[in-house]
Amino acid sequence: MTRQIGFGIRFEYVALGIVVALCGACSGPRQAAQRNPHVLPPKKKGPVKTAPEWVMKTPSIKEKVCAVGAVDPTFYRDDGRRNASEAARNELARTVQVKISTVMYDEVNSHGGGFTDEVSIQQIVGSISDVVLSGAQVVEIWFDEHGVVDRDGMTYALACMPKDASMKEFAEKLEAAAATQESPDREKRIQRVKENARKAFDELE
Repeated sequence: MTRQIGFGIRFEYVALGIVVALCGACSGPRQAAQRNPHVLPPKKKGPVKTAPEWVMKTPSIKEKVCAVGAVDPTFYRDDGRRNASEAARNELARTVQVKISTVMYDEVNSHGGGFTDEVSIQQIVGSISDVVLSGAQVVEIWFDEHGVVDRDGMTYALACMPKDASMKEFAEKLEAAAATQESPDREKRIQRVKENARKAFDELE
Protein backbone atom coordinates (compact mmCIF):
# COMPACT_ATOMS: atom_id res chain seq x y z
CA MET A 1 0.00 0.00 0.00
CA THR A 2 2.81 2.38 0.83
CA ARG A 3 4.54 1.73 -2.48
CA GLN A 4 1.36 2.58 -4.40
CA ILE A 5 1.02 5.93 -2.63
CA GLY A 6 4.67 6.85 -3.30
CA PHE A 7 4.35 5.93 -6.92
CA GLY A 8 1.20 8.02 -7.20
CA ILE A 9 2.90 11.08 -5.72
CA ARG A 10 5.88 10.76 -8.05
CA PHE A 11 3.55 10.42 -11.01
CA GLU A 12 1.72 13.62 -10.06
CA TYR A 13 4.99 15.58 -9.85
CA VAL A 14 6.09 14.29 -13.23
CA ALA A 15 2.74 15.19 -14.77
CA LEU A 16 2.86 18.68 -13.25
CA GLY A 17 6.35 19.26 -14.67
CA ILE A 18 5.20 18.26 -18.14
CA VAL A 19 2.25 20.66 -17.98
CA VAL A 20 4.49 23.57 -16.91
CA ALA A 21 6.96 22.85 -19.71
CA LEU A 22 4.19 22.72 -22.31
CA CYS A 23 2.74 26.04 -21.15
CA GLY A 24 6.13 27.67 -21.41
CA ALA A 25 6.63 26.33 -24.91
CA CYS A 26 3.19 27.47 -26.01
CA SER A 27 3.71 31.01 -24.85
CA GLY A 28 6.97 31.31 -26.83
CA PRO A 29 9.16 34.42 -26.84
CA ARG A 30 7.33 37.66 -26.15
CA GLN A 31 6.82 39.91 -29.13
CA ALA A 32 8.31 43.39 -28.82
CA ALA A 33 5.65 46.09 -28.61
CA GLN A 34 5.30 48.09 -31.80
CA ARG A 35 6.00 51.79 -31.18
CA ASN A 36 4.32 54.52 -33.19
CA PRO A 37 7.23 56.33 -34.91
CA HIS A 38 5.26 59.58 -34.87
CA VAL A 39 4.92 59.68 -31.08
CA LEU A 40 7.75 60.99 -28.94
CA PRO A 41 9.66 58.04 -27.44
CA PRO A 42 10.36 57.85 -23.70
CA LYS A 43 13.61 59.38 -22.54
CA LYS A 44 16.64 57.14 -22.48
CA LYS A 45 19.29 57.39 -19.86
CA GLY A 46 22.74 58.10 -21.18
CA PRO A 47 25.13 60.88 -22.10
CA VAL A 48 23.43 64.16 -22.97
CA LYS A 49 24.06 65.28 -26.55
CA THR A 50 25.31 68.77 -27.22
CA ALA A 51 23.31 71.13 -29.40
CA PRO A 52 24.44 71.75 -32.99
CA GLU A 53 26.33 74.98 -33.54
CA TRP A 54 23.61 76.40 -35.76
CA VAL A 55 21.11 76.13 -32.89
CA MET A 56 23.27 78.26 -30.61
CA LYS A 57 24.25 80.78 -33.30
CA THR A 58 22.80 81.35 -36.75
CA PRO A 59 25.51 80.25 -39.20
CA SER A 60 27.15 82.47 -41.76
CA ILE A 61 26.89 80.83 -45.17
CA LYS A 62 28.34 82.56 -48.20
CA GLU A 63 25.72 84.09 -50.51
CA LYS A 64 22.86 82.84 -48.32
CA VAL A 65 20.59 84.31 -45.68
CA CYS A 66 19.66 81.98 -42.82
CA ALA A 67 17.47 81.97 -39.73
CA VAL A 68 16.62 79.54 -36.93
CA GLY A 69 13.11 78.70 -35.72
CA ALA A 70 12.12 76.87 -32.52
CA VAL A 71 8.87 75.45 -31.18
CA ASP A 72 7.72 74.05 -27.85
CA PRO A 73 7.32 70.28 -27.32
CA THR A 74 4.59 68.57 -29.34
CA PHE A 75 2.91 65.21 -28.83
CA TYR A 76 3.78 64.07 -32.35
CA ARG A 77 7.33 64.38 -33.61
CA ASP A 78 6.15 65.24 -37.14
CA ASP A 79 4.23 68.24 -35.79
CA GLY A 80 7.39 69.52 -34.15
CA ARG A 81 9.34 69.26 -37.40
CA ARG A 82 6.62 70.97 -39.41
CA ASN A 83 6.07 73.78 -36.90
CA ALA A 84 9.80 74.40 -36.44
CA SER A 85 10.27 74.60 -40.21
CA GLU A 86 7.47 77.14 -40.49
CA ALA A 87 8.93 79.14 -37.60
CA ALA A 88 12.35 79.20 -39.31
CA ARG A 89 10.86 80.46 -42.59
CA ASN A 90 8.89 83.15 -40.76
CA GLU A 91 11.98 84.26 -38.87
CA LEU A 92 13.94 84.42 -42.12
CA ALA A 93 11.21 86.53 -43.74
CA ARG A 94 11.15 88.84 -40.72
CA THR A 95 14.92 89.26 -40.85
CA VAL A 96 14.83 90.18 -44.54
CA GLN A 97 11.90 92.53 -43.97
CA VAL A 98 13.78 94.43 -41.28
CA LYS A 99 16.82 94.88 -43.51
CA ILE A 100 14.82 96.04 -46.53
CA SER A 101 12.67 98.41 -44.46
CA THR A 102 15.74 99.93 -42.84
CA VAL A 103 17.41 100.56 -46.20
CA MET A 104 14.29 102.10 -47.71
CA TYR A 105 13.55 104.43 -44.80
CA ASP A 106 17.21 105.44 -44.53
CA GLU A 107 17.10 106.57 -48.16
CA VAL A 108 13.96 108.63 -47.62
CA ASN A 109 15.20 110.16 -44.36
CA SER A 110 18.66 110.95 -45.71
CA HIS A 111 17.79 112.19 -49.18
CA GLY A 112 14.21 113.34 -48.88
CA GLY A 113 10.93 112.14 -50.36
CA GLY A 114 9.86 112.07 -53.96
CA PHE A 115 11.64 108.78 -54.51
CA THR A 116 8.94 106.48 -53.13
CA ASP A 117 6.09 106.65 -50.65
CA GLU A 118 4.94 104.75 -47.56
CA VAL A 119 2.56 102.52 -49.49
CA SER A 120 5.25 101.55 -51.99
CA ILE A 121 7.69 100.69 -49.23
CA GLN A 122 5.16 98.42 -47.55
CA GLN A 123 4.35 96.74 -50.85
CA ILE A 124 8.01 96.13 -51.56
CA VAL A 125 8.63 94.70 -48.11
CA GLY A 126 5.54 92.48 -48.36
CA SER A 127 6.53 91.09 -51.74
CA ILE A 128 10.01 90.27 -50.46
CA SER A 129 8.46 88.42 -47.54
CA ASP A 130 6.37 86.29 -49.89
CA VAL A 131 9.47 85.41 -51.92
CA VAL A 132 11.32 84.34 -48.78
CA LEU A 133 8.46 82.22 -47.46
CA SER A 134 8.09 80.38 -50.77
CA GLY A 135 11.78 80.07 -51.61
CA ALA A 136 13.43 79.32 -48.27
CA GLN A 137 14.77 75.79 -47.80
CA VAL A 138 14.91 74.01 -44.43
CA VAL A 139 18.38 72.47 -44.30
CA GLU A 140 18.59 71.20 -40.72
CA ILE A 141 16.17 70.01 -38.00
CA TRP A 142 17.17 69.05 -34.45
CA PHE A 143 15.11 67.60 -31.58
CA ASP A 144 16.30 68.63 -28.11
CA GLU A 145 15.39 65.48 -26.20
CA HIS A 146 17.20 66.36 -22.97
CA GLY A 147 16.57 70.11 -22.83
CA VAL A 148 20.16 71.04 -23.60
CA VAL A 149 19.18 74.50 -24.86
CA ASP A 150 15.83 75.15 -23.24
CA ARG A 151 12.85 72.91 -22.49
CA ASP A 152 12.89 69.14 -22.96
CA GLY A 153 11.41 68.11 -26.30
CA MET A 154 11.75 71.38 -28.21
CA THR A 155 12.41 71.20 -31.95
CA TYR A 156 14.71 73.53 -33.90
CA ALA A 157 14.99 74.16 -37.65
CA LEU A 158 17.43 76.06 -39.86
CA ALA A 159 16.11 77.72 -43.03
CA CYS A 160 18.24 79.39 -45.72
CA MET A 161 17.81 80.96 -49.14
CA PRO A 162 20.14 82.51 -51.73
CA LYS A 163 20.62 86.25 -51.41
CA ASP A 164 20.29 86.68 -55.15
CA ALA A 165 16.67 85.57 -55.05
CA SER A 166 15.76 88.25 -52.51
CA MET A 167 17.85 90.91 -54.21
CA LYS A 168 16.34 90.21 -57.63
CA GLU A 169 12.80 90.52 -56.33
CA PHE A 170 13.73 93.64 -54.39
CA ALA A 171 15.30 95.30 -57.43
CA GLU A 172 12.27 94.61 -59.61
CA LYS A 173 9.79 95.94 -57.03
CA LEU A 174 11.98 98.94 -56.29
CA GLU A 175 12.24 99.97 -59.93
CA ALA A 176 8.51 99.51 -60.46
CA ALA A 177 7.69 101.66 -57.42
CA ALA A 178 10.21 104.36 -58.31
CA ALA A 179 8.90 104.58 -61.87
CA THR A 180 5.66 106.11 -60.57
CA GLN A 181 7.48 108.91 -58.76
CA GLU A 182 8.75 112.17 -60.21
CA SER A 183 12.40 112.34 -59.22
CA PRO A 184 15.17 113.87 -61.37
CA ASP A 185 17.80 111.60 -59.82
CA ARG A 186 15.65 108.50 -59.76
CA GLU A 187 18.15 106.15 -61.41
CA LYS A 188 20.92 107.30 -59.11
CA ARG A 189 18.79 106.73 -56.04
CA ILE A 190 17.68 103.30 -57.23
CA GLN A 191 21.29 102.26 -57.64
CA ARG A 192 22.18 103.60 -54.21
CA VAL A 193 19.34 101.72 -52.55
CA LYS A 194 20.38 98.50 -54.29
CA GLU A 195 23.95 98.88 -53.07
CA ASN A 196 22.81 99.60 -49.53
CA ALA A 197 20.49 96.59 -49.63
CA ARG A 198 23.36 94.37 -50.75
CA LYS A 199 25.51 95.65 -47.89
CA ALA A 200 22.68 95.02 -45.45
CA PHE A 201 22.37 91.45 -46.69
CA ASP A 202 26.12 90.95 -46.41
CA GLU A 203 25.88 91.84 -42.73
CA LEU A 204 23.75 88.75 -42.24
CA GLU A 205 26.65 86.44 -43.14
